[in-house]
Amino acid sequence: MTFEEFQNYIKEHILDDWMEDAEVSISSVRKNNGVIYQGLHIREEGKTVSPSIYLDDFYDYYLNGEELGTILRRIREEYVWAMEKADSYQLNLSRFEYIKDRVIYRLVNYEKNKEILEDCPFIQLYDLAVTFRWLAHSDDVGISTSLITKQELDIWEISVHELLLAAQHNTRRIFPPRIMDLNALLLQMGKDLSEFEVLIPMYVMTNEQQINGATVLLYDNVIQQFAQQMNTSFYILPSSIHEVILVPAEEFDDPSGLVELVHMANHSIVELGDILSDSVYYYDLLEDRLSPVII
Repeated sequence: MTFEEFQNYIKEHILDDWMEDAEVSISSVRKNNGVIYQGLHIREEGKTVSPSIYLDDFYDYYLNGEELGTILRRIREEYVWAMEKADSYQLNLSRFEYIKDRVIYRLVNYEKNKEILEDCPFIQLYDLAVTFRWLAHSDDVGISTSLITKQELDIWEISVHELLLAAQHNTRRIFPPRIMDLNALLLQMGKDLSEFEVLIPMYVMTNEQQINGATVLLYDNVIQQFAQQMNTSFYILPSSIHEVILVPAEEFDDPSGLVELVHMANHSIVELGDILSDSVYYYDLLEDRLSPVII
């Protein structure tokens, strides 16, 4: 069964012996870096929300031998869970003050997200873009956010600068920064350091949730204070949207190898939706300045 046939089967049978007075549709949903997912939407009569249930992973379950009946049950369970969550975080979006304390920002790749950026406010930072979202909920399972669009900005009658001020205040509060020694992190992950130990000192900078943690790059004074503590400037390797790696600049006379390392990782290890940049950045401690490395 092809993916298209799988989608049609799910659409035709998802309501069987389960739900009446509902409509089912499937549409393409564009995510970070242009990644496209196929989202299943079940619209119940009298309900104002319809969460996207992405079918791509469920198709992988099918290819790995899972029965269609089991897959239908799992999709229904995910829908019920998503609706319970949605009932707890429905918000009034008609005025900015109702959502202001939930506004956060996120770093994404500029070129890979140009199509999405046409419809939303953003600030370009070198080859990156700072986008804005509002946080629906955050728990141990994960987070739910929604991209803020130009249409919402018009409704709220606010500027991008006002959005930025709110995001600066909220993002650090909701997602506190965290910097860890890379070897210590590997131990925490249960890796055998005899095989994985990194000889050059490296540090992972992310947030406490380790979700979209590269955004910590935007936090005031975090890199500066760490660089002062370590008494060194840093090369910054954007390993993914979830974290960056800090490498003491004194360890490298020529950073070209670091650029090659990031490029290789992005094209062989990091999933497309998680790529942040092929660039390497340099934080100059003396000048307190972040800039891309030009090779």
